[in-house]
Amino acid sequence: MKFKVLLIGLALITAGCTTPAGNKLTPEQQLQLTCDGISSTVKVLAGYRAAGQLSESSIKLVDELRPSTVALCDGSVTDYTAALVTLSDAAFTLLTIRKEAAL
Repeated sequence: MKFKVLLIGLALITAGCTTPAGNKLTPEQQLQLTCDGISSTVKVLAGYRAAGQLSESSIKLVDELRPSTVALCDGSVTDYTAALVTLSDAAFTLLTIRKEAAL
């Protein structure tokens, strides 16, 4: 269920990000939402890793993605459009890994 919620959140981010009231989210809010989703997914993946449910290639990929996502989520981003593209790609990859681990 959480996976579906994260996918829906990601879809909102990439589709222009509006709230239920129709208010558009600011680029900063979009970035924060994406960073929160990535952080949650990485925590879930850490649990899968501890349980031995992640392949070595998945572990390597997560380890490679973490530094760039942390750097973009530290609050110093000025180019939100570029950051959101990079973070959306990272989020998709992490969610794919999570889906495969949950099978």
